[in-house]
Amino acid sequence: MMEVEDVTLVGMTEDMNVNATLYGFVGLAQMAFPGRVLSYFMVGSQATSEAVGASDIDVVMIFKGRFHEGELERFELFRRYVGPLCRMPLDVSATEEARLLEDGEVNLKESSLLLMGEDIRERIPLMPKDKWLRYCMHRPFIFMERSRAHADDEPLRHPFSFPDAQGELYGYDHREHVEADGTRHRSIKELVTLACRLATALVSLKAEAYTFSKRSAIEAHRQLINDEWTPLFEEIYACRTRGGYRVPADPKEREHLRALCARMLEAENHFLGLYKDYLLAELRAGEMRDRVMAARRLGLILYSGDEVLTALREQAATAEEPLREEAREAISRLEKHGAPVRPAA
Repeated sequence: MMEVEDVTLVGMTEDMNVNATLYGFVGLAQMAFPGRVLSYFMVGSQATSEAVGASDIDVVMIFKGRFHEGELERFELFRRYVGPLCRMPLDVSATEEARLLEDGEVNLKESSLLLMGEDIRERIPLMPKDKWLRYCMHRPFIFMERSRAHADDEPLRHPFSFPDAQGELYGYDHREHVEADGTRHRSIKELVTLACRLATALVSLKAEAYTFSKRSAIEAHRQLINDEWTPLFEEIYACRTRGGYRVPADPKEREHLRALCARMLEAENHFLGLYKDYLLAELRAGEMRDRVMAARRLGLILYSGDEVLTALREQAATAEEPLREEAREAISRLEKHGAPVRPAA
């Protein structure tokens, strides 16, 4: 029987509740995967001392070498069951040592806290800028999509509408904040995260620069872009700084927040226009997995005009698998929900 290594955290925060959660989690992970985890790192706002009330604890587990057969599936089950045991919100991901050394990283390399194990950050290369841009450009849509009610196979129509046009904050407070005692409050966490993700993507797209945290994204957008969206992103982040993620009780603060939410839709649609151009470029060139991803995303957004459908039909007719099939599925989804159907030959 393999002996389980004792848990000694080398990285600690000033919050004893966070430290206790980390200690308990790492101990459970060591028992679940004895001898397999090379390192545990904390990333995100807890690691950069930017945390506010309801900030998640973000932990990355680095597995030695490559995942063993079935190991990633066991990790997903472990993550699902360990979360409810933690006294604070815990977001855990797993990656392979070999993948990090091959593909590089940004946040883990530049703004993480080693909790336990081998510190391999000096051996990890910085992710190439084209891969970093791809990661940054794809992330905002995740937050946009999950805030809007729609059927599983239904694309969102561009320009997007508010998540909830009748809501006080137009639906940008759709995610609740849960206190340690179980009480629930309306939260602007998704709004803040989306603003920072948009800032990160625009800085990468227009300035070809890296950012390493929410705060660095907002600051870099001011320094490197400084456009009409800069004040909006800054003010949304300032709401987080002043009051955490809870919707403020003060009427003036709420009215100010409502005005920011009213402008957020315009910022989303501005980005989605840039995203369309990016996806069309990705669709036509590059590695197959990236082209497939572009086709999949284009099938989830119903843009006006025929530019997207023309590009997808070209790939459906000429591309190799699996891109050909992904393009066909995207076309079918878009046509089913209102895109112009090409007349039969």
